[in-house]
Amino acid sequence: MRKALIVLACFLFVTNILCARSLDKAFQLLPRPQSIEVLSGKGVMHTDLKFVSAAPGTPVPVLGALTDVLPRAGRAGKGLYLQLSGQNVPDSPEGYVLEVNDKGVTVTARTEAGLFYGCQTLEQLLEDSRDFGREIPRMRITDYPAIAYRAVHLDTKHHLDRMDYYYRMVDRLARYKVNAVIWELEDKLRFTRRPEVAAPNAISKQEMQALCRYAKERNVEISPLVQGLGHAGFILKHHWELRENPASDWEFCPSDPRTYEVQFDLYLDALEAMPYGKYLHVGGDEITAIGIDDRCKATGKTAFELQMIWLKKVCRFAVEHGRTPIFWDDMPLKYAGIWELALSDKSEEEVAEVWNTGKLDKAIDLFPKECVYMRWKYEDATTPAHRRLLKWYHDKGLKVMGATAASAGDSPFLPRRNTRSEYVKGFSRLVADNQLEGILATAWDDGSPHLETVWRGFIAQGEFGWNPSARDIEAFKKAHAQREYGFRPEDNRMEFLDELEKAIFFFDGALVTSGRRNPAWGATAFTLLELPDKTKPGAWSELYKDKIAQAKIEADRYKKISEGIRTAEAEALRNRYTLRVYEKTNNLQNYPVRLILALNAYDTAVDDATRKAALAEVAEVCDYFDVMRSNLESVYSETRFMEQPEGFISDLNHHNHLASKTNNSDWWYYYEIPMVKKVRAWMK
Repeated sequence: MRKALIVLACFLFVTNILCARSLDKAFQLLPRPQSIEVLSGKGVMHTDLKFVSAAPGTPVPVLGALTDVLPRAGRAGKGLYLQLSGQNVPDSPEGYVLEVNDKGVTVTARTEAGLFYGCQTLEQLLEDSRDFGREIPRMRITDYPAIAYRAVHLDTKHHLDRMDYYYRMVDRLARYKVNAVIWELEDKLRFTRRPEVAAPNAISKQEMQALCRYAKERNVEISPLVQGLGHAGFILKHHWELRENPASDWEFCPSDPRTYEVQFDLYLDALEAMPYGKYLHVGGDEITAIGIDDRCKATGKTAFELQMIWLKKVCRFAVEHGRTPIFWDDMPLKYAGIWELALSDKSEEEVAEVWNTGKLDKAIDLFPKECVYMRWKYEDATTPAHRRLLKWYHDKGLKVMGATAASAGDSPFLPRRNTRSEYVKGFSRLVADNQLEGILATAWDDGSPHLETVWRGFIAQGEFGWNPSARDIEAFKKAHAQREYGFRPEDNRMEFLDELEKAIFFFDGALVTSGRRNPAWGATAFTLLELPDKTKPGAWSELYKDKIAQAKIEADRYKKISEGIRTAEAEALRNRYTLRVYEKTNNLQNYPVRLILALNAYDTAVDDATRKAALAEVAEVCDYFDVMRSNLESVYSETRFMEQPEGFISDLNHHNHLASKTNNSDWWYYYEIPMVKKVRAWMK
């Protein structure tokens, strides 16, 4: 069977190359189907379909906006025909064949899921036909996913969005054939067995059940992630007695039986809230202090053994309750001394000299076989060391799922590097080639960026999880622009986003000489820029000449981005809200640029009149901060809640995420608020 599938895939790949050239570029399907065969003859326009007809015993799946309006009763004209069949269709339960001819469109699949995805592809064809006035050619699409489980990660550690946003999110994921969500709940579920853990604004179990049913109807499976041994601040801020380290709410003590009483109660609530998921993700990563308290010392076990004892217990619980457990895999690798090597980009020769899995081999009996080990690597996953690690898992018969990142948590405002899509593509290709359990695109809330800025990464997971080899990154970005906004690829309407991703790098540290607000690595104390001395004209500009030079470059970049966004907003056929989020983000990243250049103008003023005018500009920039902030938060708050609820308790651990340090949105402006205060005091 496997050999036959490989032969079929090769045949379809060659057919795709030969035939896709004749498909009008006005049609940009995302994800790219495995095979598109354009045939001679008459096709259909988006206005031609008059009805939906399902063969006997064939259910009609949830349809998109352009097909759901069609009546289900047969009538004269061209129709959409749906049928279930095990003949001449891909073996995949999500596979389908879509045929367009002068009689209409036929979608054939083995299952309702396949029908659903065939209809989603048709929806995109109809959309392009409508948007660009083109006939959908007579064609045959044969399609199926390269990876069966294609998930994104929803992390609500530091913020919640409105419930209607999550419903729209499900629709959007389904459109791009993402079929799963792993939802990291933290305190955002209203736990009934342990109500003290839930945040005051938590989602009720009934609300979550309703959302999960809605998702299931659209072939999206939602499973919970309830952090276990570490990352437990949301629990241990209420349960000091279960801390391994009394000074930190980071880790549970794995040797206290009450640990499991609390964790299992939270698991049960999460499973009831998300009743259709296959998995229970138990967390278990980034432990720092296991084995240090008296309860653990009394066991005589090593930290590694204690970690794996915990893992076996929680895995047993998951299996007993009908779920497959997932575990972040970094801790065994750290204990075995190969973590840093696995993350490295060393050459094959360099890796071969030092690669040693002896400690892992010796401890293999400690690894639960029923567990899926989530192999997370958020940069390039195709390195030699990482490939060796995947082979070790395979050789030991352990189940592995890949975890890449659409947002790695390192920015409050937006991911960089083409929304990390090249990393998504690379890991997806590895998962497909090695037949791993699936792929997850994480979206860490450490920096709590607006989810609209993460969506291109989520959509990349849809593209490359379904078909890892279909497009290169530039082609994907153009297809994304068409699908999301209706922009033709040749117009390059989203070029501004490449520039915006570059601009954020200067913003990160523009107003300081030391310090860090990178949330993925923990914020630190910082030192703001000094301010000009009137008695020493030009000295300030000499001191900060490099920042000033870069600020001038960024000022020009800002103008280019602004013009690009204005054009995009005017030309977009849909999703203008995303563009507005980018617009306000662009204004924020430009704020330090404006302030630095205004101070430079004051410092280099040639006379009192010029200096007075420059000082007025500095004052105007300071006043603009409040306007800019208000405008940004007004747009952001259309979908997300901007403040922590009354009664929220901040975390107490080494991660020091800014988003948990203030109950309002001040944390977003970690440098800007004190800098404006400093400048205003200086002006007096």
